[in-house]
Amino acid sequence: MASLFLVLFCHLPVNLKHQDIIANYNNTNVVGYIKESSYRYDTNNGISLECAISVPQKNESCGLKFYLPKDPRTGRYPSFSRLKYIIVDASANSTRKNIHEGLGITLRSLRPDRDYIDGDFGTTRFQSVRFDPDGVQQIDANRFTLDGWWQRNYDVPYEIATADFSEVVSVSVYLPTGPNAISPGKYEIQIKKLVFVQEIITESVVNALLALIWPVSTLIFVGHFLWLKKRELSRLKTLNHYNSEMGMLNLTGFKNRFPDAIKSPMTLVNIRIRNFRALQREFSRETVVELVRATFLPFSRGGKDGPLLVYKQDENILLVMEECDEAFFANLVTASQRGVSFSSLGHLRLDVKIGITRGEPGIAVDELLSQTTIAIDAILDAEPSYKIYEPYLRKEYRQARFIEQELRNALANKGFYIVFMPMYDALDKRICGAEVLIRTQHLPLASFTPEQFICVAEKVGLIREIDFWVMEQAVEALAKIEEPNFVLSVNISSKELMDTRFADELSRLIKQYKVRPQRLCLEITETFFVDVNTICFESIQALRDLGVRLSLDDFGTGHVSLQHLLNIPINELKIDRSFVWSLDNEKSAVIVDAIVSIARICEYGVVAEGVETQEQLEKLIALGCRYFQGYLIAKPDSLEALLLCCRNVGGKISTLKVR
Repeated sequence: MASLFLVLFCHLPVNLKHQDIIANYNNTNVVGYIKESSYRYDTNNGISLECAISVPQKNESCGLKFYLPKDPRTGRYPSFSRLKYIIVDASANSTRKNIHEGLGITLRSLRPDRDYIDGDFGTTRFQSVRFDPDGVQQIDANRFTLDGWWQRNYDVPYEIATADFSEVVSVSVYLPTGPNAISPGKYEIQIKKLVFVQEIITESVVNALLALIWPVSTLIFVGHFLWLKKRELSRLKTLNHYNSEMGMLNLTGFKNRFPDAIKSPMTLVNIRIRNFRALQREFSRETVVELVRATFLPFSRGGKDGPLLVYKQDENILLVMEECDEAFFANLVTASQRGVSFSSLGHLRLDVKIGITRGEPGIAVDELLSQTTIAIDAILDAEPSYKIYEPYLRKEYRQARFIEQELRNALANKGFYIVFMPMYDALDKRICGAEVLIRTQHLPLASFTPEQFICVAEKVGLIREIDFWVMEQAVEALAKIEEPNFVLSVNISSKELMDTRFADELSRLIKQYKVRPQRLCLEITETFFVDVNTICFESIQALRDLGVRLSLDDFGTGHVSLQHLLNIPINELKIDRSFVWSLDNEKSAVIVDAIVSIARICEYGVVAEGVETQEQLEKLIALGCRYFQGYLIAKPDSLEALLLCCRNVGGKISTLKVR
């Protein structure tokens, strides 16, 4: 029906729009012989032009030009791009005998590659048609051709050399010029009618619509049929797409709702519950399920007035929503941390990391899931518990996967070695210990810092193997150092302190290499002590019973409270290098002074890291620090270099220079 209507409309007079040039555009002027010409306008007879030419001029013509104004709303000249034909009623007479005068019509339109200048013919197109003035007649639009003189004189590019009526500046009606076209005499042109007729809908548009309607109609019919079948199938598969235990849609149901690329913007939130299995072991699955439901179901309300909740697996819950609202994400974290009280079990809470991505139309759901996973993996322990995916994270994710693979290769091929960063005792003026640092000669890892590949190792579960290797190398090196009070410090991951086997393995190494445990110090970062619920006190106590010293590394950059500091069983604080490097700042100096005072009260040793200048050393000594590390003392180097450094210090700190 729509097709028939379009075809009929295209051929009916209502599809034609008439524009009377004489009546609508009164800005008219003479073309050519201005002094020899005059014109007058008559309502009934149109416009009459008389040219009394005594001396013919080359390239001059006798005619009228109608200037077309810009549309005040759009600032553009009138468009005749859908011009079908021109209705013209004109006559031409002259005093020349036996010559029937012809007329020409020229449309001057803008060029897209030039700015319009009225007197510069090169800034516009000239397209003309010639006709025999013999009463009312129709001149078809396709008869217009580009003027040859214009193309020759203005070096017109090929892509511009086409007729174009989209923005017409003026319309001229004239006696054509040329050899012997005009001779001395009197010429008269009368234009009774000049009407441009345009189509509202052109035949080409109708043909394109017809070509589109039938396939679309067919697709709609087929789509409707498939939609009915799909709805029926969806009803039958509802149980398979829903997790009744959690009261949420499952992953299969979620992907069934978005089987292909998404059609509208969507925000996907991936909530990873890091302590799900730990809570399940400690309490019961039913308790953990109730905790998850109580925490997250209030945010959904069935997906009708809020986000859609999806059960992905035990450790992962998805939220599907339209907007990307950071306040909402913060509320999710807050709700997880707030937890739920159970009458017989006490207060339980979820430890979550949340990855978020914003999907635009055309992206697949699997890609969104991948992006949320990448965002979660990019969250560091010291950062907020949610992160929004950015494209640069994928590069970091791929880099992490590359590092993971090369870590496995380096472990298999013994591609690591250790170096030692000396520790200086300002009171006894000697090297009293050193920190063990890992390095690699495995070339693919050489372009990455130890911090980078250790971070990846912690996330993928390789850190335990690396820590045990470093620990054995350190204990073996300690056995070679004859100084009885020399202490080696080793950085270990908090994961080791979550494993009671670590203390047993360390005890085995100490016995194997026959070293005193008091000569070994384990450095742990602040973040390990933040969440007291995750600390394995049995492992800590086992290490203390063994006689090993514990050091709190990078103190001042984490979240340890004073209450934590009073309760945690450590022997030493290490002031982070960021405070040492900014000692010129009064606030940093006050913080260092406070740390030293707190350590003195708690009877902890204090080590200042990153000492690089004599001035820094003197300020730290004045603030009460005794132990120092940094390039002022020595750079990390081999065991042989460490032993040489111990002999060369000689008690004169003023001779220590950065080399």
